[in-house]
Amino acid sequence: MPNIVLKAGSRPPWVGLAAAAWVQVAAGNGYNFPLYSSALKSVLGFNQQQLTLLGVANDIGESVGLIPGIVINKLPPWVLSVGVVFCFLGYGVLWLAFSQTVPGLPYWLLWLALVVATNSNAWFGTAVLVTNMRNFPLSRGTVSGILKGYVGISAAVYTVLFNMALGDSASKLLLFLTLGIIICLAMMFFIRPCTPASGEDSSVHVHFFSPKLQALCLPFIFSYPL
Repeated sequence: MPNIVLKAGSRPPWVGLAAAAWVQVAAGNGYNFPLYSSALKSVLGFNQQQLTLLGVANDIGESVGLIPGIVINKLPPWVLSVGVVFCFLGYGVLWLAFSQTVPGLPYWLLWLALVVATNSNAWFGTAVLVTNMRNFPLSRGTVSGILKGYVGISAAVYTVLFNMALGDSASKLLLFLTLGIIICLAMMFFIRPCTPASGEDSSVHVHFFSPKLQALCLPFIFSYPL
């Protein structure tokens, strides 16, 4: 029988990789801006310039990943909780304004809230990517490609959810983005560093076949017109 190299740790590394895939799908919340931007403009009375600047805020939040990178290099994957807090606070403020629960919120506060909300992506993605690349040091490229693929299909997943489950309601979408981080909270328990294998393990290539196939097929499934 082949000698299979085992990995030690609080959780099997494959469980952490599967949990990371779910986190990456949830981490694409910044792609949702086109789904609710028109409704935001209409309800809050923004002009096109103000809406464009909100789009800039959306992009800035997604792009600022230096601080999460430094922090995750020093602390365990529980820093995912920072992304959870950012997501809850940022989208929560947007939902309060859009639903008129708290009317009259200043524009600068909404702009800042969107930066904070989408910056949660950087915390989610960096934490799961770094942890899993350390768990699979001999397959870093494969792990990175798989996880990046899942965050790529998140836009399609959110669009299907928006059209079919949320009834094209921007208010429900913002509320879902505020509370949907429960998924990330649940997955945090499974994303743990493991002692990497000391040598080449041929079984790893077999185990990677399924997530590779899923990463290739899911974009076509979610992009298919219903």
